[in-house]
Amino acid sequence: MRDARFEVALDIQPGDRADIERLRAHGWKLSDPGALAAVSAFRGYVRASGAEFSPAQNIYVDTHCGWFSDRTVRYLACGRPALVQDTGFSEHLPTGEGLVAFRTVEEAVAGARALLADYPRHRAAARRIAAEHFAGARAIAPLLAAAGLAP
Repeated sequence: MRDARFEVALDIQPGDRADIERLRAHGWKLSDPGALAAVSAFRGYVRASGAEFSPAQNIYVDTHCGWFSDRTVRYLACGRPALVQDTGFSEHLPTGEGLVAFRTVEEAVAGARALLADYPRHRAAARRIAAEHFAGARAIAPLLAAAGLAP
């Protein structure tokens, strides 16, 4: 994999036509998020993707709360690397291979290049992160214990 094309699924209103045109002028492909809302459609979309690129909402970045998207977990579980704006999750999850955190535009560019430079290694690492940190037993056990339902 030598080149990448970025795609964004946004519900941009017709009155914001300038935003649509600006994104397209910079090479972004736009997708309708409504068309991806069904589970089967979203599953196929993730599997057809090379990776996830996800800037976070400012509130999560500014508060450094560790917010992490369930969508990112789906990408990792499908063996798709994720390039995600750091909200503090890097203090709890391994980053650098498979899951690449960024804080600046320059770090995002470097992260995208790193993913492209050794894509098979990043795919394997993504799947490993999902299995080690988000598998059912590991993810649910602390919730059950906190609720007093653990055996």
